[in-house]
Amino acid sequence: MNLRLLDKKIGVLILVGVATLSLLYFLVIKPQQAELRRIKVELQEKEALYAKLGALSRLIDELREKKVDIGETMERFLKAREKGEMGLVVPESLMEIFRESKVKVISISPVPERAEGDLLISSWNISIVASYNQVGHFISSLERSDDFSRVDRLTISPGGSPSEYRVQLVISRISLLKKEPEKK
Repeated sequence: MNLRLLDKKIGVLILVGVATLSLLYFLVIKPQQAELRRIKVELQEKEALYAKLGALSRLIDELREKKVDIGETMERFLKAREKGEMGLVVPESLMEIFRESKVKVISISPVPERAEGDLLISSWNISIVASYNQVGHFISSLERSDDFSRVDRLTISPGGSPSEYRVQLVISRISLLKKEPEKK
């Protein structure tokens, strides 16, 4: 009889334990799991928002740098204009190569044009700051351009940061001189 009573008590205890664990799961653990899933979704949304804000912040910084560069260029242009200097004419194709290769142009100054036979050679002294890869991309783009251009001189020296170099170039654009038709 004692064994039966003991078996009944153990059975009741097992039922009470299972009921308690079930209540604990449904009343405490399951609501917490739902709350954790909701918090996880919120965190993922906030992380995505922070990533977008970070990208936007980098874009704003890049635009600010470009604005400063444009401001400096405009200031140099206006000072040159006040002094009555002739305007600097740089072909749009060369400017496009600068933009594509993402080099930072520090200065451009024209070299007087010269004629060699039937050829007109227009040259520019250019100073840029760029990485080796950007310089390589710039020269490669220059060689592939529709204009016949060449690099007459190239000097590379350390720049401001370890991955940037200051590059001095003399670039020449070669074109045919227009000949006036001879009158007979």
